[in-house]
Amino acid sequence: MRTYKIEGVILRTNDFGDANRVVTVYTKEHGKLELNAYGVRRARSPMSGALQMFNHISAEVSRGAQVDTIREADVINFYSGLTAELERIGYASIFFEVVNRMTLPAFPEAGVYKLLAESLPALDRRNARIASLIGVAQFMEFSGVQLSYFHCVNCGVQIEGDAAISLADGGTVCMECVDEVSGDVAAYPENLREAFGKILNFDWREETKLNFSQRQIDSAEEILWRYVQSILGKELNSIRFLKSLV
Repeated sequence: MRTYKIEGVILRTNDFGDANRVVTVYTKEHGKLELNAYGVRRARSPMSGALQMFNHISAEVSRGAQVDTIREADVINFYSGLTAELERIGYASIFFEVVNRMTLPAFPEAGVYKLLAESLPALDRRNARIASLIGVAQFMEFSGVQLSYFHCVNCGVQIEGDAAISLADGGTVCMECVDEVSGDVAAYPENLREAFGKILNFDWREETKLNFSQRQIDSAEEILWRYVQSILGKELNSIRFLKSLV
């Protein structure tokens, strides 16, 4: 079949030539796809509004010898608040950049697609910093390289009270095992572990309050961003962008 239909969330766009764009879409049916969109940057293109980052779209795609091409596209959900502020764009971009860089092409994962689609309303109108943090933490649970937040990575015991955390060793270390792990350890207090519990169990479909202290947010970000960047081997472009806004 020379054409097929998709539903997906746009993770990234990259312009080329005078009016063309490569669109990276995480689709419900096929996982992550990189698709050409010719002429989309022209003012009269019927697809120019649809093929923007963060949009939830449906599209008709034609197969190509090397890269498939979007022929028609419609917006299922558009989130105007998400692109209204540079800081909000930056935090949403952290989540989308992590998903883009840590997923394989054409490898569909229903949980990842569901997470992206359900997170968009929160990224659009709620605290984008917290929503991005929740999105990345929950995505890492699908990735197979998630940190252990609640059990000691050395002995397996369920953690009670304050503990330590070692990114090199994969997560939480109980106080009895601190001297036995190979990596550097940092403090991992009980209230931070409780925050990660709320983050990982957060239901995007409910109007649950995103209620965390500033210290919990700062500490959770410090752990998660350092861990993600250690896996990727470089700083996230979106984090660099946020730093430039300060």
